[in-house]
Amino acid sequence: MMQTKQYSLFLLKIQEADTVKKQCKMCGKVTVFTDTTIRRHNANGKNIYQFAIYKCPKNHSWNKKLDIYKSFTNHVDPATLIPSEFKPIAEGEKISLSLSDHASYEINITGADGSFRLDRTLADHIEGWSRTEIAQRIKSGTILLNNCLTKPSRKLAVHDKISITLKK
Repeated sequence: MMQTKQYSLFLLKIQEADTVKKQCKMCGKVTVFTDTTIRRHNANGKNIYQFAIYKCPKNHSWNKKLDIYKSFTNHVDPATLIPSEFKPIAEGEKISLSLSDHASYEINITGADGSFRLDRTLADHIEGWSRTEIAQRIKSGTILLNNCLTKPSRKLAVHDKISITLKK
């Protein structure tokens, strides 16, 4: 039996400053708020909220909610969850999956700063696989997320494990 080839992947969304026109409560008028590209997180019960901090020309701030994540129940050091034998996938790198090399592959998400779809992420990082082909593999169960069937549109989070089985 062939061993599973293991990879780790850190997902990072490139942040660009954007602007939003809205009412500034402090200025008392509609003004342009600019994204500072600074992010903050608030924990509330079982959820962690991510906000983008915007500022108006008079330096008043407004927080735009970006995402909601589930918090972990076990307090562990994330560094201990990623075995050192996992080969990291560099930003922009595509890996080649071959049945002659390994029958199964595992990709562990070591970081996710932003919103990333399962199918799009795999299409961005696997050589020669289209997003449609990946969606079909997810639906057929040859690609699993955390050992479970899922949808191609599922958003990835830190510590997710993507399992890929190649069939003969």
